[in-house]
Amino acid sequence: MSSKTNFPSVSVIINTDGRAKSLATCLESLRYLRYPNFEVVVVAGPTRDGTHELCESYGDSIRYAVCPERNLSQSRNISIAISGGEFLAFLDDDSVPEPEWLDDVMPAFDDPDVAVAGGFLHDHTGKSYQWTFGTVDRFGGADTTWKTAAPHLNFPGSFHYPHVMANSVFRRSAVAEVGGFDEEYEYFLDESDLIVRFVDAGFKVAQLDKGFVHHKYMPSHIRNEAKVLTSWYSVIKNKTYFSLLNAKDHASVDEIVAVVHGMIDEFRANVRWAIGENKLSADYSERFEDEVDRASKRGLQRGLEGVRRTPGRAPMLGVSGVTRFAPWLEASDQRCYVFVSKSYPPESVGGVGRYIHQLATEVARLGHQVHVLTIGTDHDRVDFEEGVWVHRICQRERPLPAGVEVPRHLWNFSRTMFEEAQEIASRRHIDAVYAPVWDVEGIAFLVAKAFPLVTSLQTTMASYLDANEEKRRDSEFMRTFARPVLALEKRMMVESDRIHAISHAIVGEIERQYDFRFDQARVDMIPLGLADWSSLRAEMPPALPEGGVRLCFVGRMEFRKGADVFLSLVDDLLAAYPQLHIDIVGNDRIQLAGGSTMRADFEKRHGALARGGRVVFHGSVSDEQLRGFYQAADLIVAPSRFESFGLVHLEGMMFGKPVIGCAIGGMEEVIAAGETGLLAQPGDAASLRAAIVRLVEDADLRTRLGQAGRARYLSKFQPRSMAEGVIAAFNRLHAH
Repeated sequence: MSSKTNFPSVSVIINTDGRAKSLATCLESLRYLRYPNFEVVVVAGPTRDGTHELCESYGDSIRYAVCPERNLSQSRNISIAISGGEFLAFLDDDSVPEPEWLDDVMPAFDDPDVAVAGGFLHDHTGKSYQWTFGTVDRFGGADTTWKTAAPHLNFPGSFHYPHVMANSVFRRSAVAEVGGFDEEYEYFLDESDLIVRFVDAGFKVAQLDKGFVHHKYMPSHIRNEAKVLTSWYSVIKNKTYFSLLNAKDHASVDEIVAVVHGMIDEFRANVRWAIGENKLSADYSERFEDEVDRASKRGLQRGLEGVRRTPGRAPMLGVSGVTRFAPWLEASDQRCYVFVSKSYPPESVGGVGRYIHQLATEVARLGHQVHVLTIGTDHDRVDFEEGVWVHRICQRERPLPAGVEVPRHLWNFSRTMFEEAQEIASRRHIDAVYAPVWDVEGIAFLVAKAFPLVTSLQTTMASYLDANEEKRRDSEFMRTFARPVLALEKRMMVESDRIHAISHAIVGEIERQYDFRFDQARVDMIPLGLADWSSLRAEMPPALPEGGVRLCFVGRMEFRKGADVFLSLVDDLLAAYPQLHIDIVGNDRIQLAGGSTMRADFEKRHGALARGGRVVFHGSVSDEQLRGFYQAADLIVAPSRFESFGLVHLEGMMFGKPVIGCAIGGMEEVIAAGETGLLAQPGDAASLRAAIVRLVEDADLRTRLGQAGRARYLSKFQPRSMAEGVIAAFNRLHAH
């Protein structure tokens, strides 16, 4: 945030039509702008898709009007007339500005001759650029090859003039002086025409290498999902009109017409190609020629007339005062936090990815700027999702650090994410980085010591080895992977600036396993919190016959999750309780030492049982399916040998279901034994069977435990409490 104290009023203007979803994201992003003196103005076109209702839902916090026609320049003029800012900042409805956007752009107006200023425009990837520095000529042609700004072209009559694109802040008095937007431009070249009039009137265009806006491509009434033009009328007509008005001192009418015909020939070739590639249907050929004919006539007629359709000075002066758009947090209180997680929705996620998503979105809801760094595929991209900047970055090979023994693939991930954090930090101060100890995802951050680091405690390599003895006996695995990771985990836990412990159990377990004691002054005990899924859409499994009891085992088919213990009981349980049906939900393709899987071994031993339909392996399922199983279950079983917390148990309680875990680790802190669920002994089949039998036989007990579990979830494990606790931990980083 700038240290200056003078913040001229700005009207942030969005002109929209038929894009309610992207408009909602754009409006949400404005809650994070750090500039302290702006209002929001939305003018919606005639399309009824929920846009008008969305705007009305904001009440008096925004200025809102309707444009009766699908004409962008007309909509812009309406928005200027109803706004009160000294400056007018235009955003496309499918754009998202970074929080520092206005703080970066507004200092350009300290020069009173600057009429318009703008920064860089990211394309739909959020990493590459649609526009950095560029010029436009008097025919409306853009040159994007510039590597620097072009202030020397700020003079009246300049054939090439400096330009800013879809990231434009205008001085209201300059807009009024040239009469506003020309409503002949219903779309295309509307901004370019206004800017060239500024230049000819002696104003300056300020091109900046900051003030970042992300432009997310959305299909429109002139472009389809394949980014292929489907309507050419406005582009051809407006290029003809623009050139005749603005190039008349540089070229003859014949030369202007020749330029336009060159563009038409390019369009014609592209239409033929698109039809051949089945991106357009064959009838577009005739439609194109019809539009060319009509557009050429209209553009030539209006351009030769030379009479602009501008509203003039008075309406451009706007109204008195601004209606301030309140941020979630004032800039002085807003912080920037970075979360690291290999997995993140909507990709398939495990427990860590799910809780990082919950934590990141909740911290963002509290008003802070949040960036999540995760693995990307195909290409790097940055998206604004649920108030969070999600950086999906492709993992790259990176040189191993000197003096640090670390498995290469773990280092490649961590170092790739660290370099992305450095890029984030080039635009604003990072207050804290948060990373899980699992897979030492924060190791590159720890080595570099460039940012305050909070490490969160989950299942460690030591716990993994305790549950997978065959791995401990694998000398090659231990030499090349496990021992280096064990040493790095200990280093992370000893040297990180703060530690987030999600349970008392995980602290004690780690101290026992790694033979050290945490500095308790650095440890923050903050239980996880989960958003309430119980009312969300669920894909229900087939209903059971009346009187049936559905047991759901939820977890990966591996030793650590106690799947072997549970599977050893299935045959006996189904024989003893004819009403019992068992659903097994979770990854069932995990290979054992011999190359088989627990599911395959079970089906080999119990072929008839597996075919009978009373025990069903579902494998990994979607969130909707998982919610359906929780909803339909009579009891949830997750008998892990150890859990640092116990997300499955908490999810079961969220749905008001009795849960069975084991008397170890975080499960003892999540489950109130005998009140919200039952605890078996880890790895002990007899005690697990006794707990299951008790719940299968006693419907009243199932109901009591389920209701108490739901109440415990609501009182102790809410995501807002978790987020507030983690923010307090971040604050303690800077207090010491």
